[in-house]
Amino acid sequence: MRKTKITTTMILILFAGLVLSSCNKEDSRIEEERVLLEQYLEEMGYTNIDPTGSGLYFVEKQEGTGDYPEVTDFVNIEFVARLVDGTMFETSDRNLAVQNNIDRDDKLYGPAKFKLEHLGIQGLREGLMMLKEGGSARIIIPSNLGFGAADLGIVPPYSTLIYDVDLIDVISNPAEHERNLLDKYLDDNEIDVAPTSSGLYYVEEERGEGNLPGDNKEVTLQYKGSLLDGRVFDQSTAANPLVVNTSSTGIIPGFIEGIRMMRKGAKARLIIPWDIGYGAEGSAEGIIPPYSTLVFEVEVLEIN
Repeated sequence: MRKTKITTTMILILFAGLVLSSCNKEDSRIEEERVLLEQYLEEMGYTNIDPTGSGLYFVEKQEGTGDYPEVTDFVNIEFVARLVDGTMFETSDRNLAVQNNIDRDDKLYGPAKFKLEHLGIQGLREGLMMLKEGGSARIIIPSNLGFGAADLGIVPPYSTLIYDVDLIDVISNPAEHERNLLDKYLDDNEIDVAPTSSGLYYVEEERGEGNLPGDNKEVTLQYKGSLLDGRVFDQSTAANPLVVNTSSTGIIPGFIEGIRMMRKGAKARLIIPWDIGYGAEGSAEGIIPPYSTLVFEVEVLEIN
């Protein structure tokens, strides 16, 4: 039997065929998305709305009274995100997340604060910059401005995204904005203690007994951590208290400073400004937003 010689030309032809097949599949998915988007626009009565130059559809529900955000600003938004078939895939509302079986333990529900230029969804960034502070809109984002060909499970490749958003705040100076929120929190809670040199507010509720912990001491404690608006982001349980070393460098400095001011049996509220908390970037896993003041309710159980 004669062997067939595979030449470079044959390999190139085969490769070109594979590329052409892949392109045809992609074109088919894009065309399918276009048809579904047009059906959605017709069903919603949006046929008289023209897309932006990028292909985004912006439907203003309520005009805001504040400023338009710039790309370097931070924003605070509440939102619900769906596909054109109505499937909800993300929201800032915990109750809606639970109702639609998309709630996550690693997410802090409530208003989402972030810097616009760090937002990965190009279409959402563009749409938010078309909305004034205090306004609300529906932003319809074709896949080339969203997640593209990525398969995110609940969001299939080439999916148009529908974001209903409320733009609560446009924040050009996040440090000043957070300071104003902290001042209001102190006034509302009638807290008149002076901060330490670092800016920590230590509000003693029970003094405790014995000596203050020094360097390299193991402190066992119960705690609950929340933001200024009361949203709880973490807490210990009776069965699983937290053990902290007073010389640890792996814990935010404001928390360590506060623990070192507590005796065994003490209870206190630690109010930790952002610069001795998780800083201008927030926590690595994304639960704590940038420039966030933290409030910890702490009880010391043991010091060893």
